[in-house]
Amino acid sequence: MMRSSNLHPTPLNRPSPQPQPYPSSRSSSAHTTSSTHLSSTASNPPATIGRSSMESFNPRTSLTPRTHFYLVFSALCISSFLSALDLSSVSTALPTIVADLQNDRHASSSSTRSSTSASSGGEGGTYIWIGAVYTIAGMSILPLCGGMCEIWGRKAILLTSLFFFLFGSTICGASQSLEMMIVGRVLQGMGDAGIISLAEIVVADLVNLSERGTYEGIIGVVWAGASAIGPPVGGVFSEAGRGRWRWLFWLNIPVSVVAISMISCFMNMKTPKRDIKSNLGRMDWCGNALLILATIGLGLALTWGGARYTWLSPQVLVPLILSVMLFITFFYLELFRLKHATVPKELLSNRTAISAHLTSFAHGLVTMAIIYLIPTYFQAVKLASTIMSGCMVFPFSCTVAFTAIAFAMSIQVTQRYVPQNHLGWFFTLLGVPLLLLLNVDSKPATWILVQLPIALGCGILFVAPQFPVLASVRVQLASKALALQLFLASFGQTLGIMLAEAVFQSSVHSAIQSPEIEALAANASLLFDIQDISSPYSMHFGALKHLDKAASDAVREVYSGALRRVWLVLIPFALGGCLVCCAMKELEMHEETDERFAAVLQDRAALRDEEKGRTEGKMSQGREGLREESIQLSSTAKLLPASDQGKESSASC
Repeated sequence: MMRSSNLHPTPLNRPSPQPQPYPSSRSSSAHTTSSTHLSSTASNPPATIGRSSMESFNPRTSLTPRTHFYLVFSALCISSFLSALDLSSVSTALPTIVADLQNDRHASSSSTRSSTSASSGGEGGTYIWIGAVYTIAGMSILPLCGGMCEIWGRKAILLTSLFFFLFGSTICGASQSLEMMIVGRVLQGMGDAGIISLAEIVVADLVNLSERGTYEGIIGVVWAGASAIGPPVGGVFSEAGRGRWRWLFWLNIPVSVVAISMISCFMNMKTPKRDIKSNLGRMDWCGNALLILATIGLGLALTWGGARYTWLSPQVLVPLILSVMLFITFFYLELFRLKHATVPKELLSNRTAISAHLTSFAHGLVTMAIIYLIPTYFQAVKLASTIMSGCMVFPFSCTVAFTAIAFAMSIQVTQRYVPQNHLGWFFTLLGVPLLLLLNVDSKPATWILVQLPIALGCGILFVAPQFPVLASVRVQLASKALALQLFLASFGQTLGIMLAEAVFQSSVHSAIQSPEIEALAANASLLFDIQDISSPYSMHFGALKHLDKAASDAVREVYSGALRRVWLVLIPFALGGCLVCCAMKELEMHEETDERFAAVLQDRAALRDEEKGRTEGKMSQGREGLREESIQLSSTAKLLPASDQGKESSASC
């Protein structure tokens, strides 16, 4: 999707504002691409089509291309909804899940539980692992998914990802131990990586960049909606009774089956025709191995640091240093040495691409840290329940959904993406300092209004960075460009969570050890120790309600102060993202798609046009024959005598 770096395209002239499932036709004849075929088919579908052409496209259905596209896109939205809902709901219920599984272990063998608690760093360490392995597993294979779908095809990798997610959900739902839960979360994380990357890649194959705004906005709404209802759903199942949390995983199974069925039946995208040996030879084995090892090492260091070991301990420093060295080696080989690179040099060959990738990283870091700790504010400072805290973040989630689709459509209408990216970072830079207004005495109007600016920035930047990423490379590199962007965004999200957690824990831990707090804790007979209460994922927020007012207010002030320190730490990252975004340039957005994978739809369109042409040709020939016969009869009638004309008329009757 590489274009010249200083073009400012003008808005397109469209006959109507309604979004089209396929790109609309252009007046210029310079682009003879798959998008042109698709648009003509969608806008003027013929009444009939031959059986042979139908079977060449999809032997299992006789649906029109427009309906076909909507079914495939619906399947992608269902897959994205499944991924986002699982992530947001399970994270809310994790304390209950850990407690139940540890109680089961204690019931079966108290000695086993004691040894495991010691080895895992206690309840908090176990909690971290169940959450961390999901992120580490997904992040490590995101670029691999982008490369594999180039070799094995989109459909095969997407279905494989859904099956991984399905099997992982089944294992988690049936878990009888913490180890079994961790295995299931690893499989879920790997499946999630394929789902979120392939959903974006398939949309890029079906709709060209200049017409894609509406569809990216819809995916943004799906993600925001699932993220909004996820915490209350997780809270309901975690508080419904012992073992009810398993339904969070069981419910994934029928939804996964629906998505798998729809993609199997309706998604017939072209797959490169190569033998297995050739496909294996095109895999970037070296690069992906380095990336996976580097990601795992970094994940271990960030997970252990501050929770199980001190940040300066060898257990943290060794994997951290090794992961940095592996990342440097990976990017050196990818950019300069490897032939079939997962991250080709062209992906980072201009300032717009570099700016877009860096802003994706910064946006993931800032927004995920905020999303992670906003519920903590409501539970620990405002003493809200899990369900109520999920409802209290509705202003944030609803604003993100509305903003995502509105600004995605604005990119499609204006054919410009730089103003939207700048505006998104303006709201982000404005919203992070406003979070400092949150305290123990904040009124509902305050904590509702404070969420809006950061939600506006999050919604805009959920979709806007993708456009400069894709406009700066050739369409043939779209899948690898999207995989790299999603990897960097996921990398930023992981660092954001770990950074927020580290700052929060250190702040609470140091404040809670003051003589005043210790005296209050002793007098109030607190039922939890410092390690429990210093964690942002503490299971003991509810116990604050049972303290006397002096002790409760003191601990809530500690939490409020720790959160303010996190917001202060995030301000430089928001400022850095805003400055990097200024390097972004307006490039022309592509009007074509990758024909290697959208060619099946193109052939379908060509066949429909050909069938339509043959039908119109036959009708034209028939009309011409009738006209000639009429002329002949008229000429004959003029040459006959009047009496013979009457006889001829009677005979013809």
